[in-house]
Amino acid sequence: MMVPVRPAPQASGGQAGPGYLRLLLVLLASAAFFDGYDNEASSLLLTNVQHSFHASVATLGLIRVPIAAGQFVAFFAVFASDRIGRRPLLVWSILGYTTFTVATAFSPDIWAFAGFQLGAQTFTAAEFAVAVALVTEEFPTERRGRALGTMLAMGPLGAIAVGLLSAAGLADIGYSWRPFYLVGALPLLAVALARRRLRESWRFSASQAARAGVRLRLADLLAAWQPGRRTLLAAVGAISLCQALPVAAATYWWPFYAERDQHLSVNLTALYFVAAAAVGVGGYYGCGRLMERIGRRATAAIYVSATIAFGVALFQVHGRALSFAILVGAVFFGLGIGPVLAAFATELFPTEIRAQATSWARNVFASAGMVVGPALVGVLGARGGLVGSIGDSVTILMVVAVPSLWIIWKVIPEATGRDLADLAGTH
Repeated sequence: MMVPVRPAPQASGGQAGPGYLRLLLVLLASAAFFDGYDNEASSLLLTNVQHSFHASVATLGLIRVPIAAGQFVAFFAVFASDRIGRRPLLVWSILGYTTFTVATAFSPDIWAFAGFQLGAQTFTAAEFAVAVALVTEEFPTERRGRALGTMLAMGPLGAIAVGLLSAAGLADIGYSWRPFYLVGALPLLAVALARRRLRESWRFSASQAARAGVRLRLADLLAAWQPGRRTLLAAVGAISLCQALPVAAATYWWPFYAERDQHLSVNLTALYFVAAAAVGVGGYYGCGRLMERIGRRATAAIYVSATIAFGVALFQVHGRALSFAILVGAVFFGLGIGPVLAAFATELFPTEIRAQATSWARNVFASAGMVVGPALVGVLGARGGLVGSIGDSVTILMVVAVPSLWIIWKVIPEATGRDLADLAGTH
Protein backbone atom coordinates (compact mmCIF):
# COMPACT_ATOMS: atom_id res chain seq x y z
CA MET A 1 0.00 0.00 0.00
CA MET A 2 1.36 3.37 -0.98
CA VAL A 3 1.56 6.10 1.65
CA PRO A 4 -0.66 9.08 0.69
CA VAL A 5 1.37 12.04 -0.47
CA ARG A 6 0.46 15.48 0.78
CA PRO A 7 0.40 17.88 -2.17
CA ALA A 8 3.41 20.15 -2.16
CA PRO A 9 2.98 23.89 -2.55
CA GLN A 10 2.98 24.93 -6.17
CA ALA A 11 4.72 27.84 -7.77
CA SER A 12 3.46 29.58 -10.86
CA GLY A 13 3.23 27.52 -14.05
CA GLY A 14 2.59 24.29 -12.13
CA GLN A 15 6.11 24.06 -10.74
CA ALA A 16 6.66 22.77 -7.22
CA GLY A 17 7.55 25.11 -4.38
CA PRO A 18 11.04 25.42 -2.90
CA GLY A 19 10.30 23.08 0.02
CA TYR A 20 9.36 20.19 -2.23
CA LEU A 21 12.30 20.88 -4.55
CA ARG A 22 14.71 20.53 -1.62
CA LEU A 23 13.01 17.27 -0.63
CA LEU A 24 13.18 16.09 -4.23
CA LEU A 25 16.95 16.56 -4.37
CA VAL A 26 17.39 14.63 -1.14
CA LEU A 27 15.21 11.73 -2.34
CA LEU A 28 16.93 11.55 -5.73
CA ALA A 29 20.49 12.00 -4.47
CA SER A 30 20.65 8.29 -3.67
CA ALA A 31 20.43 7.49 -7.39
CA ALA A 32 23.80 9.15 -7.99
CA PHE A 33 25.23 7.99 -4.64
CA PHE A 34 24.63 4.28 -5.24
CA ASP A 35 25.65 4.58 -8.88
CA GLY A 36 29.00 5.91 -7.64
CA TYR A 37 29.20 3.32 -4.85
CA ASP A 38 28.59 0.35 -7.13
CA ASN A 39 30.97 1.53 -9.87
CA GLU A 40 33.76 2.28 -7.39
CA ALA A 41 33.32 -1.02 -5.60
CA SER A 42 33.68 -2.93 -8.87
CA SER A 43 36.95 -1.13 -9.72
CA LEU A 44 38.59 -0.63 -6.32
CA LEU A 45 37.98 -4.26 -5.34
CA LEU A 46 39.07 -5.63 -8.71
CA THR A 47 42.28 -7.17 -7.36
CA ASN A 48 40.36 -8.82 -4.50
CA VAL A 49 37.79 -10.24 -6.92
CA GLN A 50 40.60 -11.53 -9.13
CA HIS A 51 42.26 -13.35 -6.24
CA SER A 52 38.97 -14.70 -4.93
CA PHE A 53 38.03 -16.34 -8.24
CA HIS A 54 41.58 -16.86 -9.62
CA ALA A 55 40.65 -14.88 -12.74
CA SER A 56 43.01 -13.68 -15.48
CA VAL A 57 43.45 -10.03 -16.46
CA ALA A 58 41.64 -10.69 -19.73
CA THR A 59 38.68 -12.19 -17.83
CA LEU A 60 38.53 -9.12 -15.61
CA GLY A 61 38.16 -7.04 -18.74
CA LEU A 62 35.59 -9.35 -20.34
CA ILE A 63 33.24 -9.46 -17.32
CA ARG A 64 32.63 -5.77 -17.90
CA VAL A 65 30.59 -6.80 -20.95
CA PRO A 66 27.72 -8.51 -19.07
CA ILE A 67 27.98 -6.07 -16.16
CA ALA A 68 27.70 -3.00 -18.34
CA ALA A 69 25.01 -4.70 -20.43
CA GLY A 70 22.68 -3.82 -17.58
CA GLN A 71 22.81 -0.26 -18.84
CA PHE A 72 21.38 -1.42 -22.17
CA VAL A 73 18.61 -3.44 -20.50
CA ALA A 74 17.74 -0.36 -18.45
CA PHE A 75 16.82 1.45 -21.67
CA PHE A 76 13.49 -0.41 -21.82
CA ALA A 77 12.64 0.46 -18.22
CA VAL A 78 13.44 4.12 -18.83
CA PHE A 79 11.35 4.04 -22.01
CA ALA A 80 8.44 2.83 -19.90
CA SER A 81 8.81 5.87 -17.64
CA ASP A 82 7.78 8.08 -20.57
CA ARG A 83 4.47 6.19 -20.45
CA ILE A 84 3.76 5.15 -16.87
CA GLY A 85 5.51 8.05 -15.18
CA ARG A 86 8.73 8.91 -13.36
CA ARG A 87 7.47 8.13 -9.86
CA PRO A 88 6.59 4.41 -10.23
CA LEU A 89 9.96 3.55 -11.71
CA LEU A 90 11.86 5.48 -9.05
CA VAL A 91 9.91 3.77 -6.27
CA TRP A 92 10.44 0.21 -7.53
CA SER A 93 13.92 0.41 -9.07
CA ILE A 94 15.54 0.89 -5.66
CA LEU A 95 14.06 -2.45 -4.50
CA GLY A 96 15.42 -4.27 -7.54
CA TYR A 97 18.85 -2.78 -7.02
CA THR A 98 18.82 -3.83 -3.37
CA THR A 99 17.97 -7.44 -4.27
CA PHE A 100 20.80 -7.83 -6.79
CA THR A 101 23.33 -6.03 -4.61
CA VAL A 102 22.74 -8.51 -1.79
CA ALA A 103 22.90 -11.41 -4.26
CA THR A 104 26.29 -10.16 -5.51
CA ALA A 105 27.76 -10.71 -2.05
CA PHE A 106 27.00 -14.44 -2.34
CA SER A 107 28.36 -14.97 -5.86
CA PRO A 108 29.82 -18.52 -6.19
CA ASP A 109 32.03 -17.70 -9.20
CA ILE A 110 33.10 -14.74 -11.30
CA TRP A 111 30.38 -15.18 -13.93
CA ALA A 112 27.67 -15.30 -11.26
CA PHE A 113 29.23 -12.11 -9.90
CA ALA A 114 28.92 -10.58 -13.38
CA GLY A 115 25.31 -11.77 -13.71
CA PHE A 116 24.18 -10.33 -10.39
CA GLN A 117 25.93 -7.07 -11.19
CA LEU A 118 24.13 -7.00 -14.52
CA GLY A 119 20.86 -6.98 -12.58
CA ALA A 120 22.09 -4.32 -10.17
CA GLN A 121 23.29 -2.14 -13.03
CA THR A 122 19.95 -2.48 -14.81
CA PHE A 123 18.02 -1.05 -11.89
CA THR A 124 20.51 1.62 -10.87
CA ALA A 125 20.91 2.81 -14.48
CA ALA A 126 17.16 3.11 -14.94
CA GLU A 127 16.86 4.92 -11.63
CA PHE A 128 19.68 7.31 -12.51
CA ALA A 129 18.30 8.25 -15.95
CA VAL A 130 14.78 8.89 -14.66
CA ALA A 131 16.10 10.88 -11.68
CA VAL A 132 17.97 13.19 -14.07
CA ALA A 133 14.84 13.65 -16.19
CA LEU A 134 12.73 14.42 -13.10
CA VAL A 135 15.18 17.03 -11.81
CA THR A 136 15.27 18.68 -15.25
CA GLU A 137 11.47 18.80 -15.43
CA GLU A 138 10.80 20.04 -11.91
CA PHE A 139 13.42 22.75 -11.38
CA PRO A 140 13.02 26.24 -12.84
CA THR A 141 15.21 27.36 -15.74
CA GLU A 142 17.66 29.40 -13.67
CA ARG A 143 18.32 26.52 -11.23
CA ARG A 144 18.48 23.49 -13.53
CA GLY A 145 22.26 23.51 -13.84
CA ARG A 146 22.91 23.82 -10.13
CA ALA A 147 20.29 21.19 -9.30
CA LEU A 148 21.87 18.69 -11.70
CA GLY A 149 25.32 19.48 -10.33
CA THR A 150 24.17 19.03 -6.74
CA MET A 151 22.46 15.71 -7.41
CA LEU A 152 25.27 14.23 -9.50
CA ALA A 153 27.86 15.32 -6.92
CA MET A 154 26.51 12.50 -4.77
CA GLY A 155 28.20 10.06 -7.17
CA PRO A 156 31.73 10.67 -5.89
CA LEU A 157 30.40 10.59 -2.33
CA GLY A 158 29.30 7.03 -3.03
CA ALA A 159 32.80 6.29 -4.31
CA ILE A 160 34.27 7.91 -1.20
CA ALA A 161 32.14 5.62 0.98
CA VAL A 162 33.73 2.58 -0.70
CA GLY A 163 37.20 4.03 -0.20
CA LEU A 164 36.59 4.78 3.46
CA LEU A 165 35.25 1.29 4.09
CA SER A 166 38.32 -0.16 2.40
CA ALA A 167 40.70 2.08 4.33
CA ALA A 168 38.93 1.02 7.53
CA GLY A 169 39.86 -2.58 6.75
CA LEU A 170 36.53 -3.98 5.57
CA ALA A 171 38.33 -5.77 2.72
CA ASP A 172 40.59 -7.54 5.23
CA ILE A 173 37.88 -9.45 7.07
CA GLY A 174 36.23 -12.77 6.32
CA TYR A 175 35.03 -12.73 2.76
CA SER A 176 37.23 -9.93 1.39
CA TRP A 177 35.18 -7.94 -1.16
CA ARG A 178 31.80 -9.49 -0.24
CA PRO A 179 30.96 -7.33 2.82
CA PHE A 180 31.01 -4.21 0.65
CA TYR A 181 27.86 -5.35 -1.13
CA LEU A 182 26.11 -6.29 2.09
CA VAL A 183 26.98 -2.99 3.78
CA GLY A 184 25.97 -1.08 0.65
CA ALA A 185 22.51 -2.63 0.75
CA LEU A 186 21.70 -1.55 4.32
CA PRO A 187 20.52 2.02 3.60
CA LEU A 188 18.60 1.05 0.47
CA LEU A 189 15.42 -0.08 2.22
CA ALA A 190 15.21 3.23 4.07
CA VAL A 191 15.55 5.04 0.75
CA ALA A 192 12.82 2.87 -0.76
CA LEU A 193 10.41 3.86 2.01
CA ALA A 194 11.33 7.54 1.74
CA ARG A 195 10.77 7.53 -2.04
CA ARG A 196 7.05 7.08 -1.45
CA ARG A 197 6.90 10.81 -0.78
CA LEU A 198 7.75 11.58 -4.40
CA ARG A 199 5.12 13.21 -6.61
CA GLU A 200 4.82 12.77 -10.33
CA SER A 201 6.48 15.41 -12.50
CA TRP A 202 4.00 18.16 -13.36
CA ARG A 203 5.37 18.36 -16.88
CA PHE A 204 4.89 14.62 -17.35
CA SER A 205 1.35 14.80 -15.96
CA ALA A 206 0.47 17.54 -18.45
CA SER A 207 2.07 15.62 -21.31
CA GLN A 208 0.30 12.39 -20.29
CA ALA A 209 -3.07 14.11 -20.26
CA ALA A 210 -2.46 15.34 -23.80
CA ARG A 211 -1.63 11.78 -24.93
CA ALA A 212 -4.51 10.02 -23.14
CA GLY A 213 -5.85 7.11 -25.17
CA VAL A 214 -2.80 6.86 -27.43
CA ARG A 215 -1.70 3.23 -27.62
CA LEU A 216 1.92 2.21 -27.02
CA ARG A 217 3.60 0.95 -30.18
CA LEU A 218 6.94 -0.75 -30.75
CA ALA A 219 7.83 2.11 -33.09
CA ASP A 220 7.66 4.47 -30.10
CA LEU A 221 11.02 3.05 -29.02
CA LEU A 222 12.46 5.07 -31.91
CA ALA A 223 10.41 8.22 -31.27
CA ALA A 224 13.55 10.16 -30.35
CA TRP A 225 14.99 9.37 -33.80
CA GLN A 226 12.22 11.05 -35.76
CA PRO A 227 13.22 13.61 -38.41
CA GLY A 228 14.14 16.90 -36.82
CA ARG A 229 15.53 15.17 -33.72
CA ARG A 230 17.80 12.43 -35.02
CA THR A 231 20.78 14.67 -35.79
CA LEU A 232 20.68 16.20 -32.33
CA LEU A 233 20.25 12.82 -30.60
CA ALA A 234 23.10 11.34 -32.64
CA ALA A 235 25.31 14.28 -31.63
CA VAL A 236 24.45 13.96 -27.92
CA GLY A 237 24.97 10.21 -28.15
CA ALA A 238 28.34 10.59 -29.86
CA ILE A 239 29.54 13.00 -27.16
CA SER A 240 28.42 10.55 -24.48
CA LEU A 241 30.23 7.68 -26.20
CA CYS A 242 33.43 9.67 -26.78
CA GLN A 243 33.54 10.67 -23.12
CA ALA A 244 32.47 7.37 -21.58
CA LEU A 245 34.82 5.04 -23.44
CA PRO A 246 38.16 6.43 -22.15
CA VAL A 247 36.83 7.61 -18.77
CA ALA A 248 35.25 4.23 -17.98
CA ALA A 249 38.49 2.51 -18.95
CA ALA A 250 40.53 4.84 -16.74
CA THR A 251 38.14 4.59 -13.78
CA TYR A 252 37.95 0.80 -13.95
CA TRP A 253 41.66 0.13 -14.39
CA TRP A 254 43.41 2.85 -12.37
CA PRO A 255 43.25 1.03 -8.99
CA PHE A 256 44.62 -2.12 -10.66
CA TYR A 257 47.32 -0.08 -12.43
CA ALA A 258 48.24 1.73 -9.21
CA GLU A 259 48.54 -1.50 -7.23
CA ARG A 260 50.41 -3.54 -9.85
CA ASP A 261 52.51 -0.98 -11.75
CA GLN A 262 53.05 1.68 -9.08
CA HIS A 263 53.11 -0.80 -6.20
CA LEU A 264 50.56 0.97 -4.02
CA SER A 265 48.74 -1.08 -1.39
CA VAL A 266 44.98 -1.60 -1.63
CA ASN A 267 44.41 0.65 1.38
CA LEU A 268 46.68 3.42 0.06
CA THR A 269 45.00 3.24 -3.33
CA ALA A 270 41.66 3.58 -1.56
CA LEU A 271 42.87 6.60 0.41
CA TYR A 272 44.15 8.24 -2.77
CA PHE A 273 40.82 7.78 -4.45
CA VAL A 274 38.87 8.94 -1.41
CA ALA A 275 40.86 12.18 -1.32
CA ALA A 276 40.58 12.66 -5.08
CA ALA A 277 36.84 11.96 -5.04
CA ALA A 278 36.36 14.42 -2.16
CA VAL A 279 37.93 17.15 -4.27
CA GLY A 280 36.11 15.79 -7.31
CA VAL A 281 32.74 16.59 -5.73
CA GLY A 282 33.61 20.18 -6.53
CA GLY A 283 33.91 19.19 -10.18
CA TYR A 284 30.20 18.39 -10.36
CA TYR A 285 29.18 21.49 -8.45
CA GLY A 286 31.58 23.66 -10.43
CA CYS A 287 30.22 22.25 -13.69
CA GLY A 288 26.67 23.07 -12.65
CA ARG A 289 27.55 26.65 -11.73
CA LEU A 290 29.88 27.23 -14.68
CA MET A 291 27.35 26.13 -17.28
CA GLU A 292 24.93 28.74 -15.94
CA ARG A 293 27.61 31.44 -16.12
CA ILE A 294 29.40 30.79 -19.43
CA GLY A 295 27.02 28.34 -21.08
CA ARG A 296 26.64 24.61 -21.60
CA ARG A 297 28.89 24.35 -24.65
CA ALA A 298 31.84 26.29 -23.26
CA THR A 299 31.70 24.34 -20.02
CA ALA A 300 31.61 21.02 -21.86
CA ALA A 301 34.60 22.01 -24.02
CA ILE A 302 36.67 22.96 -20.97
CA TYR A 303 35.85 19.73 -19.15
CA VAL A 304 36.49 17.48 -22.17
CA SER A 305 39.87 19.13 -22.88
CA ALA A 306 40.95 18.81 -19.26
CA THR A 307 39.77 15.19 -19.13
CA ILE A 308 42.02 14.29 -22.06
CA ALA A 309 45.06 16.08 -20.61
CA PHE A 310 44.76 14.65 -17.10
CA GLY A 311 43.75 11.22 -18.38
CA VAL A 312 46.86 10.86 -20.52
CA ALA A 313 49.14 12.09 -17.74
CA LEU A 314 47.59 9.82 -15.11
CA PHE A 315 48.81 6.65 -16.80
CA GLN A 316 52.20 7.98 -17.89
CA VAL A 317 53.72 9.80 -14.92
CA HIS A 318 55.56 8.18 -12.01
CA GLY A 319 55.94 9.29 -8.44
CA ARG A 320 53.25 9.07 -5.80
CA ALA A 321 52.80 12.77 -5.12
CA LEU A 322 52.58 13.71 -8.80
CA SER A 323 50.27 10.78 -9.56
CA PHE A 324 47.94 11.82 -6.77
CA ALA A 325 47.79 15.43 -7.98
CA ILE A 326 46.97 14.30 -11.50
CA LEU A 327 44.38 11.83 -10.18
CA VAL A 328 42.60 14.73 -8.48
CA GLY A 329 42.44 16.63 -11.77
CA ALA A 330 41.30 13.57 -13.70
CA VAL A 331 38.45 12.90 -11.27
CA PHE A 332 37.48 16.59 -11.05
CA PHE A 333 37.02 16.96 -14.81
CA GLY A 334 36.52 13.39 -16.08
CA LEU A 335 33.66 12.58 -13.73
CA GLY A 336 32.60 16.15 -12.94
CA ILE A 337 31.42 16.67 -16.53
CA GLY A 338 28.27 14.71 -15.66
CA PRO A 339 25.90 17.68 -15.14
CA VAL A 340 26.50 19.23 -18.56
CA LEU A 341 26.19 15.84 -20.31
CA ALA A 342 22.92 15.31 -18.44
CA ALA A 343 21.75 18.76 -19.56
CA PHE A 344 22.50 17.93 -23.21
CA ALA A 345 20.48 14.72 -22.96
CA THR A 346 17.42 16.18 -21.23
CA GLU A 347 16.94 19.87 -21.97
CA LEU A 348 16.93 19.59 -25.76
CA PHE A 349 14.06 17.08 -26.05
CA PRO A 350 10.29 17.32 -25.37
CA THR A 351 8.73 15.87 -22.22
CA GLU A 352 7.08 12.88 -23.90
CA ILE A 353 10.46 11.51 -25.02
CA ARG A 354 12.81 13.18 -22.52
CA ALA A 355 13.51 10.06 -20.46
CA GLN A 356 13.88 8.03 -23.66
CA ALA A 357 16.39 10.53 -25.10
CA THR A 358 18.31 10.48 -21.82
CA SER A 359 18.34 6.71 -21.95
CA TRP A 360 19.58 6.62 -25.54
CA ALA A 361 22.46 8.89 -24.55
CA ARG A 362 23.38 7.17 -21.29
CA ASN A 363 22.08 3.60 -21.47
CA VAL A 364 22.97 2.99 -25.11
CA PHE A 365 25.75 5.30 -26.30
CA ALA A 366 27.56 5.90 -23.01
CA SER A 367 27.04 2.30 -21.99
CA ALA A 368 28.66 1.13 -25.21
CA GLY A 369 31.73 3.08 -24.10
CA MET A 370 31.49 1.65 -20.59
CA VAL A 371 31.49 -1.86 -22.05
CA VAL A 372 34.09 -1.45 -24.78
CA GLY A 373 36.58 0.78 -22.93
CA PRO A 374 37.44 -1.43 -19.93
CA ALA A 375 37.16 -4.64 -21.98
CA LEU A 376 39.43 -3.28 -24.70
CA VAL A 377 42.08 -2.22 -22.19
CA GLY A 378 41.93 -5.66 -20.55
CA VAL A 379 42.57 -7.39 -23.87
CA LEU A 380 45.14 -4.94 -25.27
CA GLY A 381 46.95 -4.36 -21.99
CA ALA A 382 47.33 -7.95 -20.84
CA ARG A 383 50.82 -9.40 -20.99
CA GLY A 384 51.13 -10.73 -24.52
CA GLY A 385 48.39 -8.40 -25.75
CA LEU A 386 48.79 -6.03 -28.70
CA VAL A 387 49.92 -3.18 -26.42
CA GLY A 388 51.04 -5.19 -23.40
CA SER A 389 50.53 -2.32 -20.94
CA ILE A 390 47.41 -1.21 -19.06
CA GLY A 391 48.71 2.35 -18.77
CA ASP A 392 49.54 2.72 -22.47
CA SER A 393 46.23 1.15 -23.51
CA VAL A 394 44.22 3.69 -21.50
CA THR A 395 46.38 6.53 -22.85
CA ILE A 396 45.63 5.51 -26.43
CA LEU A 397 41.89 5.47 -25.73
CA MET A 398 41.96 9.07 -24.50
CA VAL A 399 42.24 10.17 -28.14
CA VAL A 400 38.65 8.98 -28.63
CA ALA A 401 37.37 12.00 -26.67
CA VAL A 402 38.83 14.56 -29.12
CA PRO A 403 36.02 14.48 -31.77
CA SER A 404 33.44 15.45 -29.15
CA LEU A 405 34.95 18.95 -29.02
CA TRP A 406 33.98 19.56 -32.66
CA ILE A 407 30.48 18.13 -32.13
CA ILE A 408 29.86 20.38 -29.12
CA TRP A 409 30.62 23.56 -31.05
CA LYS A 410 29.09 22.63 -34.39
CA VAL A 411 25.91 20.72 -33.57
CA ILE A 412 24.72 21.30 -29.97
CA PRO A 413 22.53 24.41 -29.43
CA GLU A 414 23.10 26.57 -26.37
CA ALA A 415 20.42 25.96 -23.72
CA THR A 416 21.54 28.29 -20.93
CA GLY A 417 18.75 30.60 -19.77
CA ARG A 418 16.11 29.03 -22.04
CA ASP A 419 12.89 27.38 -20.88
CA LEU A 420 12.34 23.69 -21.67
CA ALA A 421 9.24 24.49 -23.73
CA ASP A 422 11.26 26.95 -25.82
CA LEU A 423 14.09 24.45 -26.33
CA ALA A 424 11.97 21.47 -27.29
CA GLY A 425 9.04 23.30 -28.85
CA THR A 426 6.59 21.66 -26.45
CA HIS A 427 5.46 21.56 -22.84
